Amino acid sequence: MNELIGKIEGLVDRPRKRYGLLRNRPLWFQLWSCLDVIGDTDLAVTSYEAREFGTTDGARYLAIYGLLQALYVQQDAVRNLCEALEIPQTIDKYPRIKEVRELRHDSIGHPTKRDRRKPTSYHFISRMSLQPDGFDLHSLYSDGESKCTTVSITGLVADQRRYVDDVLQAVIRTLEEEEAAHKEKFRVEKLAAVFPSTLDYALQKVLQCTTTTEDAALGQAHLQGIAQALQAFRDALARRGIELDTYPSIRDVYQSLEYPLGELERLFDRAKAGAGPRIHARAAEIFAWYVQRQVAELRAMAREIDADYSS
Repeated sequence: MNELIGKIEGLVDRPRKRYGLLRNRPLWFQLWSCLDVIGDTDLAVTSYEAREFGTTDGARYLAIYGLLQALYVQQDAVRNLCEALEIPQTIDKYPRIKEVRELRHDSIGHPTKRDRRKPTSYHFISRMSLQPDGFDLHSLYSDGESKCTTVSITGLVADQRRYVDDVLQAVIRTLEEEEAAHKEKFRVEKLAAVFPSTLDYALQKVLQCTTTTEDAALGQAHLQGIAQALQAFRDALARRGIELDTYPSIRDVYQSLEYPLGELERLFDRAKAGAGPRIHARAAEIFAWYVQRQVAELRAMAREIDADYSS
């Protein structure tokens, strides 16, 4: 079970999926709570199976109560996990699990009076029957009927494990199919291709134009070409449902470019107007060099994303 939980954690923590889920923080919190609880309750059940049952009647009751409650909580966690991921799942597909749930209600949930269904029923566990593998549940009904049910703990645990594994595997398949379909849609469209082959030339010319005011118009034209390439990359990401915040590393590069690009734009504007520069020529050169380096970083990130989409 831990392996299945780990796969789900990896799938929901992929940047695009994580960013989409984080738009609804309550469901994001619910998702991670469910993953933790599914694992925690499995630990509790495993502990019971290790025969940590106790040597007194009180300890045995406590163990039975704890086990049945763990199974019940685990079922809720599985259902709420599917809800958080908007994956249809209904316990009605697993009638045996509904029986496990009802046995929990009768045995330890609401044993003294169950009146939401008719006839009203009353239940208790036979103390003499308490064993690690099960117990006898006596049930009395308001219509005069009565019955004794021999509950197999081993059977309950095995059935629940099959149910949980089945649902978790279905969740994994759904997430993987969703990711595969998204990648297939954009497999041919390469993000790296949005950066034109002339971009290196434009970056170099901006760097050269910072050393003389005579080339201000040329420098500004190439600077605008760089800005267009940056916008084209951002638009290409948006077509995939990716925002800058989806990849913090990409967001950080864009944020770091705002200041040097703005300073270079103002430098060329002032030079064209015949006004003196507000910054030292050496500072302008450093800004242009920095833009060059950061754009190279973005192109590398684009190639990494392209490789992921091709995998």
